[in-house]
Amino acid sequence: MSRITQRAANGPLALVANGAFQTSTDASLKTMVGTRWDLSDGRELLLVRAGAVDVAAGKLYQDAAIVANHQNLTVTAYTAYSNNGNVPASVAVTLGATAATANQYAGGLLIVNSSTGLGQTLRIASHPAANSGAGLVLTLEEGAVTAITTSSKVCLIPPHGADVIINPTTPTGAVAGIGLYIVPTTTYGFLVSRGITAGLADGTITVGTPISPSTSVAGALVQTPYATNVVTAAVVGYANQAGVTTEYRSVFINV
Repeated sequence: MSRITQRAANGPLALVANGAFQTSTDASLKTMVGTRWDLSDGRELLLVRAGAVDVAAGKLYQDAAIVANHQNLTVTAYTAYSNNGNVPASVAVTLGATAATANQYAGGLLIVNSSTGLGQTLRIASHPAANSGAGLVLTLEEGAVTAITTSSKVCLIPPHGADVIINPTTPTGAVAGIGLYIVPTTTYGFLVSRGITAGLADGTITVGTPISPSTSVAGALVQTPYATNVVTAAVVGYANQAGVTTEYRSVFINV
């Protein structure tokens, strides 16, 4: 059995007897979603929480879909960290026509996409629920280096690895990895984010060629398409075994 070690830890962590093939409903793991783990055979795993559908082995998964109405939001106020550190930084925004559930973005990111402070990426600590079109205050884990103002616009990005879904034929979020085993809905488990694993092929895939998410079969992989010698899709790894359509063959994933 491959030993499993959290990235930067000094030794293997025996969480449960089945090593990497473990699931948990322990809600405290929510703060660890998105962390990287190493197997002793060199593979890298990502701790995730399954979304509304079970994670299946050998299929490609992505983060929860980015909500269109939670992008390019108007900032109504910014509070910097207090001098003594007792009051955290926060950003108040006005949502678009989609409500937000409590802590939907906890562990996710706030990106300043335009005007004052643009280009900054800040991690979200917590926030309450808010109705469609309502105001929402997001508490941040760190303050902005360049203060955000009411002229700024921001985007809310879901936490990496939270409520993962099978990679759709039109991507709606960041690729998270390939399922290593069945992870039941709303349960925590691991995806392979780097290394050799089985992957579902859509069409014929040649050994040694780069692979991309399929645009016709959700969760499948295709040989990376080219047009006039230009790559036309995101590369998520390469094939180290000939891929046969509808079958699962060895790939090296790297996301």
